[in-house]
Amino acid sequence: MKQEKDASHNQDYGVIFNSLGYLNGNRFAPYRDLKIVSAFQPIYSIAHRRIVGLEGLARGFNSSNQIVPPVQLFDVASTDDAIALDRICQLVHVENFDALSPPNVWLFLNVAPHTLSDHKRYSRFLNELLAKKHYPPNRIVIEVLESMIDDEQVLEQHIQEYKKMGFLIAIDDFGSGHSNFERIWRIKPDIVKLDRSMIQKAGVDSSVKGLLRGITSMLHNCKCIVLAEGVETEDEAIAAMEGGVDLVQGFYFARPFLLSESIKTRYGLWRDLYQSFDQLSAISLSRYQTLLTPYLNAFTTTTTGPTKLSSLMQISQVLLPLPKTIRLYQLALDGSQCFSNINSQTIEISTKDRLKALADTQGASWKRRDYFLNATSNPGVVQITEPYFSISDGTLCITLSVQTEVDEDVFIICCDVLWDESNTLV
Repeated sequence: MKQEKDASHNQDYGVIFNSLGYLNGNRFAPYRDLKIVSAFQPIYSIAHRRIVGLEGLARGFNSSNQIVPPVQLFDVASTDDAIALDRICQLVHVENFDALSPPNVWLFLNVAPHTLSDHKRYSRFLNELLAKKHYPPNRIVIEVLESMIDDEQVLEQHIQEYKKMGFLIAIDDFGSGHSNFERIWRIKPDIVKLDRSMIQKAGVDSSVKGLLRGITSMLHNCKCIVLAEGVETEDEAIAAMEGGVDLVQGFYFARPFLLSESIKTRYGLWRDLYQSFDQLSAISLSRYQTLLTPYLNAFTTTTTGPTKLSSLMQISQVLLPLPKTIRLYQLALDGSQCFSNINSQTIEISTKDRLKALADTQGASWKRRDYFLNATSNPGVVQITEPYFSISDGTLCITLSVQTEVDEDVFIICCDVLWDESNTLV
């Protein structure tokens, strides 16, 4: 029977391999009335400025050698058909990847969770597949779509088994509606691919850049390599760089290509990208320094050296008239706030009433904050924080701090300056 001979209804490596043919120099496998070939999209390391991986993407051609939409290709009738198609795609990707022979480059294989869950059969299939090409498992990144994970416990168990075998694991689409860090902590993937929407928003919204940095830092703490996919513009590429992302993938760097084609990476791409990044960084730093200078000069002269003032009230009378000074406060050497904030009477803060429960900070301990730790580690030297979220009123602010003598005793003096989401003083 034709259906029985069709490789799409078999999961055996040998049967699928024997069905392979050539289409315009590309290896293909039959599936239904289609020919399945590979397209590869490069994955780049920002630091290395070169390709470190290729993601295998299935392309289906009809009897007229015209490509069919992915929706049509992956419109499968049953789980068995989906598993069979997974096998076909992966074998074709490995065959075409081998023809490219890229040294020290990962092959990313998209694998459906139900395929991974068929652990015994799939691991046997993978071992046969790699043995044929003499590939070690560490050349292969098994990529799992996070939104398709149902039975997390079973999947986690199987993923750990694949990791023990030497395969790398990537979680795709992190940052979509299904994402959570608990899953990352449990699965411990080698690579986390950020959802396209996150990098898209970061390219146009500086507040999302801050969120991206935070997410990347948390993923790094989970010992994960962070990959931004769907990078299509220079702004998005720079946002990925500013966000601390490790790897990038998308049309800005290179489009998917067939074996019969060549990788079309724009000449001078990395030179131009780093040049733009450096220019923007220099502009941002210059603007930062220019805007902050009046606040830094006033704080330095009133808290250190021969011109320093003797009380927080006197210091506040110099700092508070500056347009973006939010508050001043004084900390003891144990990090506790000595008395209430001395607040600006001219700055309107929209979140002030909503966060009224946190407004009274007298007696609060700020010993974990960088402005306290850095000041106590460098007595007499003014410290400047990165912009951060203040729980007292919900603003983004920068804190100037210094350990100095006030009222004939040693304290840490702090001054909060209002910061906006575009990395400029408001």
